[in-house]
Amino acid sequence: MEMLRRRGLIFVALSITCIVAAGFPAAAQDVIKIQTELVNLNVVVRDRDGHRVTGLRKEDFEVFEDDSRQEITHFRAEEIPLRLVLVFDLSLSMEAVLPTVKQGAGALLDSLRDEDEISVVAFASRVYQVSGWIKKDQARDLIDRLEAEPHPQPVTPTIFHAGYRVGDANTYLFEAFKHCLTHFENSDDRVAIIMFTDLVDTGGGRLIPKMKNRADQMGNEDMQLAQQSWGMVYPIRYQTRQIIGDLPKPAPRPFPNGIQIGHAPPDPTKGVFEKIVAASGGEIFDWTTRADLVGAVGNVLADLRSQYSLGYRPPQPDAAGFRHLKVQVKRPNLSVRTREGYIKPQQSRPRRTTSS
Repeated sequence: MEMLRRRGLIFVALSITCIVAAGFPAAAQDVIKIQTELVNLNVVVRDRDGHRVTGLRKEDFEVFEDDSRQEITHFRAEEIPLRLVLVFDLSLSMEAVLPTVKQGAGALLDSLRDEDEISVVAFASRVYQVSGWIKKDQARDLIDRLEAEPHPQPVTPTIFHAGYRVGDANTYLFEAFKHCLTHFENSDDRVAIIMFTDLVDTGGGRLIPKMKNRADQMGNEDMQLAQQSWGMVYPIRYQTRQIIGDLPKPAPRPFPNGIQIGHAPPDPTKGVFEKIVAASGGEIFDWTTRADLVGAVGNVLADLRSQYSLGYRPPQPDAAGFRHLKVQVKRPNLSVRTREGYIKPQQSRPRRTTSS
């Protein structure tokens, strides 16, 4: 069944696991072939209480492409080795919690197995491909050496806005999404992109028009890449308080000094990254405390270890464009998380397959 899975020209990954690094040498028995298309959907099933459900069979699922029911020809419920891309936000807004983030990443690495592989990416005002595919001990050493990008001092809190408030302009989050969704898009295996970030982009500064322009242009591009890619994105989002727009002016009152009036305008990128993540089939997990972070890491790994793989041959393999997907479970009180669809490229490309 593994051989047949690898012979698809389209591999739509609907869960958070693996990645194959572009540019790594192929094994001697690997050849380039054009094979029959196979759409392979990775899904996570939960009960009404939100618990992940395992032990289901192929007969328990139904798959629809553009409202047309498809025959499930390939099914897998067993675990396979994980390939995870760990992405670290090194911008100003994450600097204060970077040591805690490293501890959370360390807890994730502690839960991996010897056969699992990791690739490390970091970003701030630019994106860094820190490593190719490596084992967890090598990844731990690289992550321990990560440092926040130099920056101006954060904004001083006021009595009405206590806490760590920042107005950074060095979080190029759209570029980080683009890098990961393109750098690993040619994978034959499932992709998991785990991002430690506050999920706020400030690459265009804090001015609302510039932020909106980036959200409109780069957000649409990243959305399309998520629909084309086989990688699922799992942001582990820290709840920072980013300052959006210009800082409000102090009110002219003698006491107390420095009162800020007005309300911060809404973030024009709010909701954009949530849609991109949903398009990839992933999920966002929030945290504010170390305990929250450990729980978020555990949730991501639980998704990876409990997924199902459903494969079918598309009804129109040569037709390009967006295909809507729906997966249902026949048993009551169960829900499925999958991506909402995928984009079929104009022309299929050769895929690396392992010859028998």
